[in-house]
Amino acid sequence: MRLKKNLSTLQLFRSREAGAPIRLEQMTYRVLILLLITLAAPHRSYAQGAPHIRFLDPVLKELFDHGMHQSPTLRALVEKVEAAPILVFIEGDIRMPSFVGARLNFVTSVNGLRYVRVDIDCTLSPRRQIALLAHELQHALEIGERTDILDADGMESLYEEIGFQSNDNGAHKSYETEAAKAIQRAVDDELGMRQARGTTGANAY
Repeated sequence: MRLKKNLSTLQLFRSREAGAPIRLEQMTYRVLILLLITLAAPHRSYAQGAPHIRFLDPVLKELFDHGMHQSPTLRALVEKVEAAPILVFIEGDIRMPSFVGARLNFVTSVNGLRYVRVDIDCTLSPRRQIALLAHELQHALEIGERTDILDADGMESLYEEIGFQSNDNGAHKSYETEAAKAIQRAVDDELGMRQARGTTGANAY
């Protein structure tokens, strides 16, 4: 994860292979509109049990449902995220940097409810997208479980505490957590076991 405070949202980038950079970037219009609608009644939405994981991309939602069916690890993770004071908006992106497979943006916090956005490189294989989604949901849980994380500075302090620095080029620091890496590996392995049992053809994961 690479820290760069520059624009309006903090991003936790998950690279295709290794450490995830964090930086600030403007939100897409779709995310901004959805966020404004949600912020109009945050307490009502939260109290009525609306899902905390919300998809802006129907294809990613289908992949998520597939992963939930096949991966006990993903199911357990989602249960924890749904119980945490955090909302996660998920969207596919075909314009991701070549070294980034997924990224998480810290958007805002309102009355203790944190809002984050996850982007997934939708040009990757379905299995890879699901595993990266699990990785980012673990980061969302790490934020959600800490009620003191209310802004980008708090997030930086969190990852200095629970993560490890993977890179520092003088302008940016990169961090990662073993928990997110372990979740990604576990989900990928569980998807792989199902595939090894005979899932083939165009729908193979």
